Amino acid sequence: MDAAVDKRFSQRCKEVLLGTRILIIDDERAIREMFALYLKSQGYEVETSGDGEEALAMCERDLPALVMCDLRMPGRMDGLDVLARLRVRFEDLPVIVVSGTGDMDDAIKALQLGAWDFLTKPLPDLEVMKHAVERMLERSRLLRENKDYRLHLEEANDYLELSLARRREDEAAGRRIQFALMPPAKRQFGQFQCSHHIQSSSLLSGDFIDYFSIDRDRFGFYMIDVSGHGVSSALITVLVKSQVSRFLEDFRRYRDATILDPSALLKALNRSLLENEYGKYLTIFYGIIDERKSTLTYSIGGHFPYPYCFDGDAVLQVGDKSPPVGLFEDAEHRSAKHRIGDHFALRLFSDGVLETMSELSLNECKEVLRNLSARGELDAPELANEIGVLGLDSPIDDASILSIRRVSANG
Repeated sequence: MDAAVDKRFSQRCKEVLLGTRILIIDDERAIREMFALYLKSQGYEVETSGDGEEALAMCERDLPALVMCDLRMPGRMDGLDVLARLRVRFEDLPVIVVSGTGDMDDAIKALQLGAWDFLTKPLPDLEVMKHAVERMLERSRLLRENKDYRLHLEEANDYLELSLARRREDEAAGRRIQFALMPPAKRQFGQFQCSHHIQSSSLLSGDFIDYFSIDRDRFGFYMIDVSGHGVSSALITVLVKSQVSRFLEDFRRYRDATILDPSALLKALNRSLLENEYGKYLTIFYGIIDERKSTLTYSIGGHFPYPYCFDGDAVLQVGDKSPPVGLFEDAEHRSAKHRIGDHFALRLFSDGVLETMSELSLNECKEVLRNLSARGELDAPELANEIGVLGLDSPIDDASILSIRRVSANG
């Protein structure tokens, strides 16, 4: 490295490692003291030992950041023995071996035993030792940081696994709650049978269907499709269910007419979503069937594909283009009325149903739905089976079907 880079490297090492403790092991006192004096002048804390066994005991008491060990020492334990013991006991401890012979075999043995660097005495310049110490301490720091990072990553992965497991548990509980809020798969209102089928793309659905009795002659129903998927979209379905239930309660207690006016109900939902800034919008078809008057009153908020109505002879499209609910402050939704004859079947499909027929063009998909809607005897699960939605694994989008049909003796 050039002089400028070398200077910056040395300065960074001093800033990071100032006060780092180094243990020098050498049987020659003069060598120990010379090395110690120089390293202290560089800002390091230094301890020395002239005996291998004593040095090992010092490491046990207080582990240094780095060890410099003479290779050849008299007594029962030479430098290779010390190195071998240190590597077993302190695997990540950086050790620099210093040899007075310069024998290449000694260097190879030392490196095989786990020495991080090898220096020969006499040192041509103490700067050589300084650079070796700085490099090894820097390497030790990087290895320690890498080890800490891996440990942190393992802990983060464990935490993520736990969080995902808890989330799956929460979503499963949320699914049970959400589907408990839906009506029975089939329900009879006088001469009319309502049925539904929802195939969710995830545990929690952004689609929701409901039908309910308003009074002796009338029942209401709706299908909604909330933007997005998952928990946040599912929460909006629960919110809509709650608000519609409140409108129904207000009608029964205070004769508030919102539940009887589809356009007013959509306007109230639109205002609520915008004022509370949920960041979600929805498409909806809300209708009311009055059995005594044989009428269907409805309003549409961006619902697509358009519902189909079968009167025994022909299949008619119900509704037209309209804005979604919760997207525009000035959105206008109008109520419309449709006469019901002796033969009647109304079929609503969410746009996720179209996704299940991706091999067909949009016009071809609409033709399939129109033709199926002419089969007035089919309920929602049977329609889902004909389309290929029933039992579909992991659909791209939530796919929902709502069927309302007259099932009187003469129908």
